Formats: sequence, C-alpha cells, structure tokens
Amino acid sequence: MNEDELNQEQSIPLSIEERTYNLDDSVEVWSDFLRCHLHPKSVAIIKEYAHQSELEPFEIFSQGTNLWKNGKVSDQMENHLHFYTEECDHLQGFQVLVDFYNGFSGFGSSLLESLSDEYGSKGIFTVGVSPSTFSEGIPKHDSQRIINAALAFPSLADYSSLFTPVSLAETLWRKPGLPTNFNNLAYKPNLNYHTSAILASALDTATLGLRMQEALLPLHQLTDTFSAMGRKVATLNTSFPFAMTQDEALSEVLNKHVDIPIWQSLTPHSNLHLTPFMQSVILRGVSQRKLYMRSNGVPKTSLDSCSTAEDMLKMYLMTAYTRTLNSGNVVQEPSRVATPYPRIFPPNLSKDGFLLGPGQEQEVTRSVPMITSLQSTAGIQSTLETLHKEANKLDIKKFNSRHPVNIGNTTQGSKQIRHKEIQHL
Repeated sequence: MNEDELNQEQSIPLSIEERTYNLDDSVEVWSDFLRCHLHPKSVAIIKEYAHQSELEPFEIFSQGTNLWKNGKVSDQMENHLHFYTEECDHLQGFQVLVDFYNGFSGFGSSLLESLSDEYGSKGIFTVGVSPSTFSEGIPKHDSQRIINAALAFPSLADYSSLFTPVSLAETLWRKPGLPTNFNNLAYKPNLNYHTSAILASALDTATLGLRMQEALLPLHQLTDTFSAMGRKVATLNTSFPFAMTQDEALSEVLNKHVDIPIWQSLTPHSNLHLTPFMQSVILRGVSQRKLYMRSNGVPKTSLDSCSTAEDMLKMYLMTAYTRTLNSGNVVQEPSRVATPYPRIFPPNLSKDGFLLGPGQEQEVTRSVPMITSLQSTAGIQSTLETLHKEANKLDIKKFNSRHPVNIGNTTQGSKQIRHKEIQHL
C-alpha cells in the first residue's frame, strides 16, 4: 500500500459500531445511547411516579397493583398491545421482562393476569429480573424486596406459560451474594449498564430460535413442553463468551465438559449439578471450519465424526445429559457486542470473541460466540425454598400499612409456588 492509499484509508470515517467509547460514567437509564427508533406506541409512561424518587419511590408490590387498577396506565398499555397484536399475521405469544424486587413486581403481575385472560391460548414467557447489587443496604428495604418477590413469584408463574428468574448475583433475598464470575469478562456488577447487557445477550440467544424466519420451535410449543407436569419455573444458564481459543476445535471444547457443566447459572441459588428434566440449548457464533480435531483426517473422538456443528452439539448433549430431554440448535450468527455495548471484554479476546494465544495481535471485540441452556430442573427448588425461608422470617405486621393488598398471603404465596414445583420434581 503506497502513502496515498494509506492516507485515503485513514481518512475514511469509522462507523459508530467501529468506534470505541467508554460510556460507564455516561449511561444512567436503559434508553441512553439507544440506536433504534421507538414507535410512540412502544412506550407507556407512568406519570404517577418519578424514576429513583426519594420522596415516593415505586418500591412496593401493592403500588404496582393499585397503579394497574386505576385504569389510566392499564388502558393505555392495553390499547398499545391491541395495536400491535392486530398487526400480527400469526401471533406466537409474548416475552415479558419484569423487575420482581420493586413496584413493577405488582404492576407486572397485573399485566400478566390481563394477558393470560385475553390471550390464554398463546405462549407467555416471563423473565423476572433483579440487580446483582443494591447500594443502600438498609434492612427495611431488604425486607421489602423479599416481600415483593414472595408476592410476585406465584403470580408470575401462574399467569405465565413459563417463568424464569435471573440475576448476576449468585444468591439473592436478604443480601445479594457474590456476583457471577465469568472467566472472560471484566464487568462491574454495580453498573446496570454492564449487568443488563450480559443478561440481554443471554436472553437474546436463548430465545433466538423463536425469531428466526423459520422458527425452530414456536413459543407456545416451547413453553408447553417446559411446563408439562406442572413445572412452570425454569432456569437459565450461559457461557458468555463461549470459551474457545483461536486454534481450538469445537469438539475439543465440548469433550472437556462431558462431566462438568459448560455454562454458569443466571438463576440465583439454583443447583447446576442436578440433571435437568429437559433443556433447550442454543450455540451461536461457531463456524463450520472450527468443528474438528483430526489427525491425518482420522477423527480423534466420536464428536469429530459429526459433519455439522448441530449434529456435534446434539451428540454432546446426549453424552453429557443422558437422562435429559435435549433440544440443541446452532446459529452461525454470533452475538454482536459493538458500540454501544459496554467494553467488558479483556484484551486477550479477538474481534470475533475467541481467546488469543501468546503473541497474537490484540483487537477490539465486536462479536462473541456463546451458548445458553434454558432448563426445567430440580435445581430451581433451592431458589424457591430460600425465598420461602426468608419470607417466613419477616414480621408481616410491620408492613401492613405499606402492603394493603394481600399482605397476609406473602409467605403463603411463596409456599404455594414452592410446593407446586416440588410436587413435580
């Protein structure tokens, strides 16, 4: 390349995705630096409460249920929903994300009840979300979050086809535990900008098959299969990014994890080491050329005899989870992590998200391979039991004035969902 060509190349402006920004101190709410345009009917504004208000925070389950009952916001949301559902040629169902630790726990429960009444034949996949840290550390607020979750979990499960609680805290309730440790991520658990990006990538991948042009499995079939025998609470696991070196074969990586989990749990308290009843696994971002580990064209392992990544994934699942009903699918498209995605990847990852070897040139990571597993498992039992145990410790009378709606059912509600799940384990 001569000097003129070099100067011309250097003068070409980089796209937003190609530029590198540090937005950690700039992002305050989810819509900051949002690159997509939102339709006016995509947003419903709650005017009765202000974001992070200290005078009247939106932090109580009954605040959410009462807000839905007053009709203004619920009518607006129902009108917006009808606008979109009437535009659908074939409505599969709904994916709902709900904060289960604050006032949105009650609001989301009421919304799901309305969806269930009107669209009972459709699939409703609900994901309950909680931050991995809480800055204030006030015992009264800790108890409030437990009550909100104990009231919300039965409703979120009952009115959904499938319910999955997620957080990057290994344990929750009274005090969030240690943040989930990812070997190849350098994220800040106190920044929602970081933690929400990781959870969003996992949810995007886990539900990717529902959005493909030829859906791998319609939503209602997925949720109906998982909720068979009354098991309506699932766990979510991921390896993010999927740990592979530049020179490693997929078969080699999978063979290392026949006896140990290949992923980490995003559902607090759940036990990863119990064999799941069923699971839906999605692997993305691993090309066909990274499949094999062969010597002179001879397969070294049984996995090396597979001709496609999907066949290899299915054989791995059959070997590692012999007593599980497995569904495994592979998507070539990686998970995109360019700007405005947070810069949480270490310098030893390539631009495609694979681990670099010694002496290999460092690049800014733009996409990553990853794997997710949505599981119906007895491991969810510890999540529900710990919530029930913490709710039982509370003196409910102290919260009666703040929870005028069904406060007497707090421990009963958590006990009810716990017993429903355990009956079918």
